[in-house]
Amino acid sequence: MSVVERNRIRGGFSLIELLVVIGVVGILIAIILPALGKARASAYQTVALSNVRSVGTQFVGYEADHGKYPQQDLGEIPAGLDLGPSYEPRGDEVIIPWYPRGIVIATTDYFEHRWMWPAMVTPLDDWPEHWETWISPRKDEALPELDDFGFDQEDRVQDVISIVYSNSFVADPRHFDGEDHGDEPQLLRGVRAHEVRYASDKVMLWDDDLSYLVGRNTPERVDGLLDAPTPMFFGDGHGAAMNPLDASEPVMYTNSVPTQKLHGTKDGVHGRDF
Repeated sequence: MSVVERNRIRGGFSLIELLVVIGVVGILIAIILPALGKARASAYQTVALSNVRSVGTQFVGYEADHGKYPQQDLGEIPAGLDLGPSYEPRGDEVIIPWYPRGIVIATTDYFEHRWMWPAMVTPLDDWPEHWETWISPRKDEALPELDDFGFDQEDRVQDVISIVYSNSFVADPRHFDGEDHGDEPQLLRGVRAHEVRYASDKVMLWDDDLSYLVGRNTPERVDGLLDAPTPMFFGDGHGAAMNPLDASEPVMYTNSVPTQKLHGTKDGVHGRDF
């Protein structure tokens, strides 16, 4: 056997060696891919937390300017919205404009503030600039128009907005004392910052989509809330990712909205969520 032939044999791989290499590569891929997935989810969570804090900053500014956090009284027509001479206001409706200008949504459910807040804090013309901060990362970034809305339980209007506003901030704390108050008008009102007693433990806003968690990571929805670390904005201005299912137990406060944690916190803004 020549020297060239011996070197050629020594420079090759046997079938067993090749299979070992393939096996090692497969193990490395199995180890690395989940880690990459977690890193990607963590990065998206950071973006979502930034979005929630950005909206929270708008709410803080709104409270400073208006003397209350975002809220509209029953039948109140938003400033600058012209519904025309044929419109007859009804005292039991909450009315908001929607993007694009000219679309108006009215609801008899006062606690729809939880998803109708954008029209109260941002002029319609500025919606394109702010839209991406109102939706969860990886959610469809297209601004919805009226034809995109569904009005049944499977495709709800409110699902176009990811960030949810706690009902605790649009009613007097007495409304959440566990007693049956119905919809007493004097208890349906905006809340001042100084009324939030345990601000660092009271959630104002949270991402209710977590669109970046997909596949095996898709969280289960339990009692209307996602069972996963959720970016939240608290009354003292800080943000954190907390599991909403760990929040304090809710009380019954209205017949029109299912009792739910974060929304129905005992004693409203006088209470604690965590």
